[in-house]
Amino acid sequence: MEELPREPHPAGNTRIILHYPDITLKGKNQKDFQNALSNCIRRRLDNLGYHWNIGASRGRAIIIVPNQQQSEAWQAASMLQKIPGIYSLAIARWLHPADCLDSDHAMNWTMIGDEIVAMARQCYINHASFAVKVHRADKSLPVTSTEMAGQLGDLIQRETDWQTVRLNRPDQTFYVDALPDGMYFYPRKLKGVGGLPVGTGGRVLALLSGGIDSPVAAFLLAKRGCQVNFFHLSASHLRKQDIINSVIGRLAALLSQYTQRSRLYVVPYTYFDLALSGLNSGYELVLFRRFMMRSAERLATQLRAQALVNGDSLGQVASQTLENLASSSTVVSMPILRPLIGANKDEIISLARHLGTYDISIEPYKDCCALLARHPKTKSSHARLTQLEAVHLPDYDALLNKTFTDMVCLEYRYGELVAE
Repeated sequence: MEELPREPHPAGNTRIILHYPDITLKGKNQKDFQNALSNCIRRRLDNLGYHWNIGASRGRAIIIVPNQQQSEAWQAASMLQKIPGIYSLAIARWLHPADCLDSDHAMNWTMIGDEIVAMARQCYINHASFAVKVHRADKSLPVTSTEMAGQLGDLIQRETDWQTVRLNRPDQTFYVDALPDGMYFYPRKLKGVGGLPVGTGGRVLALLSGGIDSPVAAFLLAKRGCQVNFFHLSASHLRKQDIINSVIGRLAALLSQYTQRSRLYVVPYTYFDLALSGLNSGYELVLFRRFMMRSAERLATQLRAQALVNGDSLGQVASQTLENLASSSTVVSMPILRPLIGANKDEIISLARHLGTYDISIEPYKDCCALLARHPKTKSSHARLTQLEAVHLPDYDALLNKTFTDMVCLEYRYGELVAE
């Protein structure tokens, strides 16, 4: 992103100002992350039909909203909230730098005051307290942040019905960002995803079940900048339309609002199921998880992914004891990322509700793990499982080859299915 100049910009006094603190912590490659975020923002706006200019100013991205489209700024902002890398954003009124100072290089309190007073009147809450928070990135201004905040607070008290100032936890905060390219005034911040821009953290393949945990795990890797695709093992052969309408298809669609663009690969595990028919050892679930890991690694290798992702939480269910996790992991050489490994169930549910995946995940669905052994063993060893595989799954490569002949692939972009 290029720094915005002091000279006049394209028309538009409404702007969307975006904060990205994780990126500002970067060193020499900070520019690469800024450009990646700018590209993500631009693609999302283009997808919405908004061809708006994007610039940067002192650790913030600035979107210039044309005058004729100012009413659409809120819709754009609500979509940008889901882009990883953006910690917070706000719809702001912008004041040109030439209007911030008078001819003697003194503060033009008339112009600045008009903006803050108009905003305060528009946001008035009866009997509520307020504060003014100033961020003065433009050090050429002749006043400090504290002095500016005090002056503007006095103006609000004199010119509006706001009377009670409370600097610590006020009911309403009025924000002023004094940047080299002008001043920005806004009454609220919208919470973003945070993290890093998608595409800066490598490529991963997320194992997606019909449960609560795996969609949250996939989101967390997108939040850390990974390009995420999804892999699902289905209990039966499914047609594309069946997948689109299923829990898995709808989860993939919703998650793509955060991952931006993802493919969902669905593979039936019927051949594995047939091979183990009649076996009642208590190890069936762990054997399945080894099959799942091997299948996922094969696909991930083809996709040039660098790691697998799943929603394991240590000790949550029988298949997620340390022994069973080790037995499942040892059959693949690719790293397995488990972002929920130390999370409590209520923490996972809370994040799932926030994302919007929870209500979909609790719908009835033939989850693969639920269809296997009712009383799985909580402890297993690689040696014992290898013995069982040698007897019941003697030609593993042939099993995988046959399994992948029935693979179905769907692509989602920003919550919508991409037509073929």
